[in-house]
Amino acid sequence: MSAREKAIFDAAKNQAEAVDLGNILNDIERQRNRGGSLLGDIVERQESYGAGQRDVKALQERKAIEACESRTRYIFASRSLGEQGLRDIFAEASAHPEITVVFQGIPEGSKIPKAFLDLQALAKEYDPVPSIALNPLLFNRHDVTVVPEIMALTEGEWINQKCHQSVRTRIAGITSAKFLEERLDEGDLGKLGPVVGISEPNLMDVIARRIQTVDWEEKKNRAVENVWNNVPMYPLPAATEDRIIKIDPTVEALQDIKDANGRVLISAGTRVNPLDIKAFDSILIVFNPLREEELQVAKTMVEEYVNSGKSVIPVLSEIDKAQGWEMYNGIAREINHPVYMLTPELKQRFGIMRTLSVVRASGRFFELREVKVER
Repeated sequence: MSAREKAIFDAAKNQAEAVDLGNILNDIERQRNRGGSLLGDIVERQESYGAGQRDVKALQERKAIEACESRTRYIFASRSLGEQGLRDIFAEASAHPEITVVFQGIPEGSKIPKAFLDLQALAKEYDPVPSIALNPLLFNRHDVTVVPEIMALTEGEWINQKCHQSVRTRIAGITSAKFLEERLDEGDLGKLGPVVGISEPNLMDVIARRIQTVDWEEKKNRAVENVWNNVPMYPLPAATEDRIIKIDPTVEALQDIKDANGRVLISAGTRVNPLDIKAFDSILIVFNPLREEELQVAKTMVEEYVNSGKSVIPVLSEIDKAQGWEMYNGIAREINHPVYMLTPELKQRFGIMRTLSVVRASGRFFELREVKVER
């Protein structure tokens, strides 16, 4: 087989595979499975306290591991210390870059990005800018209930998704890095200066409370409803007479098709009928299940074709969106066969304008048969 003949054969084969509805049915399957994907996403968010996608989680974990292994000096702070108290802490952290200033949460009713803007604005007044972070787990892990407190930890190990560090020295009421280093490895020295309570609620507690108030059943129902809101429906008119339309699937090259070197593989005007290359054995039955008479006729057709060993594809032109999955699955049970939704590609490819319509291959043509269903 010459290169030109092989190219024509491959092009015809590809077209035949397209007519075989592989791509179209894959799109239908993805459409069909979309509700399950949304429900799975909701369950994942429920179990992971509203965390984002897996790649975001991986990035967060990498940052946590890095901090665990490298960050060993912390000053625990809160807005309850007032602006001057925070300024003193930020100045100390700016002078000692190994120190991270940590907060356990944000003010009630605030959102994280906005709540940190004021702290970032204050921190940017110092050069270098001190390291500040939101780390409620660190407060929980070391039972920090008053501020300020300065702490030196051992280099950490990340084991089973947790950072394992031991306290070398911790001092409440003191923010001096120099004093901390002088008393290193002396353990918990208690309160050596004035302290205040923490004004911000622990962020982990806030998230837990919010998760408990979420109506997950309602969210799942909304997800299912949204699936059907995005599925196109085609309320096609009922056929008023029986008629057969022949469809010639022949494709023609409108211009020369060349390879990378400019050689013509397929000349303009070349015509290929994909049914000459690959048989189309499936039978499509497109019907509107909202018309009971069409549903019953389609059910009979499916049963007869299946019993005769034919491959049949029942396609729904529309369903009642308010009934959604209940109706979709109910129709599949009624006709005892998987069903699919009519797609724009399928409708256009075969010129489906009415229901009930049956599409099958007939020789070198496709045959679109419109069937008038008596009411």
